[in-house]
Amino acid sequence: MGLSGSNSGKVMSVTHLVRTQLEAFKSTANTAVTIGVLDGVHLGHQALLKCLYDEASQKNLDPGVITLHPSPITVLKPEIHARYLTSLEERITLLKENGANWVAPLTFTSELAEITAEELAEELHQTLRMRLLVLGPDAAFGRGAPDDTVQRMQLLGEKIGFETTTIKPFLVGDERCSSTKIRSSLEQGLLEEAKTLLGRHYRLAGPVVHGYERGRILGFPTANISVAADRFLPAFGVYATRVFIEDEDHIYHGATNIGERPTFDEGHISIETHILDFDGDLYDKRIEIELITQIRGEKTFEDLKMLKTQIKKDVTHIRDIMND
Repeated sequence: MGLSGSNSGKVMSVTHLVRTQLEAFKSTANTAVTIGVLDGVHLGHQALLKCLYDEASQKNLDPGVITLHPSPITVLKPEIHARYLTSLEERITLLKENGANWVAPLTFTSELAEITAEELAEELHQTLRMRLLVLGPDAAFGRGAPDDTVQRMQLLGEKIGFETTTIKPFLVGDERCSSTKIRSSLEQGLLEEAKTLLGRHYRLAGPVVHGYERGRILGFPTANISVAADRFLPAFGVYATRVFIEDEDHIYHGATNIGERPTFDEGHISIETHILDFDGDLYDKRIEIELITQIRGEKTFEDLKMLKTQIKKDVTHIRDIMND
């Protein structure tokens, strides 16, 4: 690699760190690879994965993804707290559903941040038998994330034996599809816009945990879902949702409140779903909610009677929406 002096041992340890994580994904087949965070696996990512799959099929290669987690920005700028559109597990599932035969999570650390784009690509070429690298139009990885990453990969590939191909920017209307745009849409409660960019409804999932059971007292018991602190949440308010319960085939409709429950001055964020026409114990079961539309923003009510009246209206409205 042309390394010398004291820096050699440092770089060698970093490349060994990468190799150790990738060893589990070694195979006898030559591979086609793409690399990135790919949070959300939105339509732009899906276009990248389609290119990866199609090119791999033509060249008889095994298509796979290197997904970086956590997001490099949280390591390079610790003051920034990333909020993810997908958990790592959900991301891996979606990547495989959209054309990847295998997905290798690569843990991004301050040590890994020191590896150059060339050193990383050489490891992929050696450890994973990479013969094709598929990149997005603005791909940038390696130390300093250089703007000329694509050109550098093309030069390196000619030297050591892999091809590099890139895709054009993926547009929805006149706008590029991006995770940033999806987060902005969700922050504004624009679920249909977010759905258009994602190619699916936005979902949240987690185990059902014990709450204060105020919903039950009001006559509308709720399932309180625990999600990771780094999951992105939409605008606070009440949503019409579809509900998927672990080990059940039936899809339920739900009224989901996301917010701080200001009427009770609690302050902490909760995700509570009243599942329509359901009666059962869900504690410790995993449920997934699919956000269909926001029916109102978060409100503070003067008393519980007013809150109960509003919940009744919300549930009736959601029944009308979901049964339309």
